[in-house]
Amino acid sequence: MAIQQSGNITPGHLAVWTTNGVLEDGGALQTQERVLGSLNASFNDTNDQPISIPKTLSVFVVTRILVTNASTSLSTAAGGFYSGASKTGVTMVAAAQVYTLLTAASLVLYPTLTSLGSGVRFSSANLSELDTDYWQLFLSLTTGQGSAATADVFVCGYDLSAGTS
Repeated sequence: MAIQQSGNITPGHLAVWTTNGVLEDGGALQTQERVLGSLNASFNDTNDQPISIPKTLSVFVVTRILVTNASTSLSTAAGGFYSGASKTGVTMVAAAQVYTLLTAASLVLYPTLTSLGSGVRFSSANLSELDTDYWQLFLSLTTGQGSAATADVFVCGYDLSAGTS
């Protein structure tokens, strides 16, 4: 059987059958988890701390959040992650999350995602805009450390933008 090609297949994209014997570009292969946004956060600040997600990611899912490089032992800090300001929207990590495991800069903590935190398809339908280029997710601590403390926060997930039309 002869195979025909409909259009060009972009390097790094999948080739998919459109009809019997005809291939076309099926979009980018989305198998790589990546860092969607990051923040050098104050773990003594109980105000909302926005994590910028570029709008080039029009649709994405969060697979995990990691916190590392703590400037001091985070023995008191507690709080969660949200899709809206002031602890609104989707609760991705519960407000009771503690960071006590982070006793040294070399340690990594994966805060526990709620079922919605890892089970929601984020897009313009449920995210607020930081500006014309970025969406926002928020770290919002319930309890600050009580003294100066920082750590790096990374939001990881899958970019589903190629699958949208």
